[in-house]
Amino acid sequence: MNITKESTGDLTAILKIEIVPADYAAAVEKQIADYKRKANIPGFRPGHIPTGLVKKMYGKAILADEVNRLISDSLVNYLREEKLDILGNPLPNMEKNAAIDFENQDTFEFYFDLGITPEFTVPVDKDMDILNYSILVDDDMINKYIEDTRMRFGTPLAPAPKAEEDATDITDDEKPAEPAAPPLVEAADMTPEFFNKVYPGMDLQTEEDFREQVRKDASLSFASETDKLLFNNITDALVKNTEMPLPDEFLKRWLLENNEGKYTPEEIEKNYSSFADSMKWQLIENKLIKENGIEVTDADIRNYIGTYMLRQVNMAELDEDMRQRYESIIDTFMQNKEQVQRINDQLYNGRLMEFFKSNIIFHPKEVSYEDYIKLAAETHQHEHDHTHEHGHEHGHDHDHDHDHDHEHDHGHDHTH
Repeated sequence: MNITKESTGDLTAILKIEIVPADYAAAVEKQIADYKRKANIPGFRPGHIPTGLVKKMYGKAILADEVNRLISDSLVNYLREEKLDILGNPLPNMEKNAAIDFENQDTFEFYFDLGITPEFTVPVDKDMDILNYSILVDDDMINKYIEDTRMRFGTPLAPAPKAEEDATDITDDEKPAEPAAPPLVEAADMTPEFFNKVYPGMDLQTEEDFREQVRKDASLSFASETDKLLFNNITDALVKNTEMPLPDEFLKRWLLENNEGKYTPEEIEKNYSSFADSMKWQLIENKLIKENGIEVTDADIRNYIGTYMLRQVNMAELDEDMRQRYESIIDTFMQNKEQVQRINDQLYNGRLMEFFKSNIIFHPKEVSYEDYIKLAAETHQHEHDHTHEHGHEHGHDHDHDHDHDHEHDHGHDHTH
């Protein structure tokens, strides 16, 4: 087998694969022998079918299957051995690929177009005017929380007795509206005892101390929400500020051929810039992960599942039998590929965020909760439109090798 690569542009190339009889003859003969042994043809005992008849009946299909297998395997192996980092999948070059005649040909040539991943530098040391929003915890918010908490820790009261009345002479229309029922609970007093029921072990003594802790607690609870918006702002800024050429025409063709008629060429052209931004972020993300040693292991995922499930349980205090039961439950969770992938992506995003916070310049901006909700809604709508436009969601495959050992899908028939 001979494979050669020829550049056709700055970020495109054509791959030629030549297959000769020495590449497939032994495998084809073995398949024919298997068919001869197993085939059930009227008039012949199993295992006594003439080889010539088997070749006549099945030889063309056997040869086609073996050639297709060789093409797929050779593509994957070549890309891995040459450490060739490509975009999407190799695409058959229909202009150069001639019709195949398996009855009269014994040497076959196939041509594939490649899109090459560009070289680029991620500007993580550049001030990209990224806003880092924080939610203003105002007095009204604190007062509402304290009011609700005082009721939650309050003293239950007996319901007030209902006055007896003779309703026999009163029609429904004449009945007065019933007054609102008084609380069944008396709010807890603002005392150190109450403060330390809410925050055990903190020894809060004054209302001022309690209010300040409520403010810190609220700010902390908002941090996970604002981090989501910050992450989106970071990805948008990195895509905007990273100089990265793409083989646009190849990618448009790849989109068209890999979406099985879902999009027309006109739709792909209209929405291509959105897809290109998504592709750029995926490349940036993978580069940051690879160059900074960011990884998520099975052990990390198992630990996350265990922590989430057992956050109220101290594993160190469990006996061996209970520990094995919990491990068995985690094993069951690990069989759910979608769930594991979701956790895998979440952990990667968390570790990327840690990297961003240590390496990127942010500009803090405090906003009200109402304004933050509007910003978050706008971002969510943008993400929805972005995904809907090109049908491409990126992420991290569980157990994905970020050195890009490409296991491309070549399941379609190359031998038309």
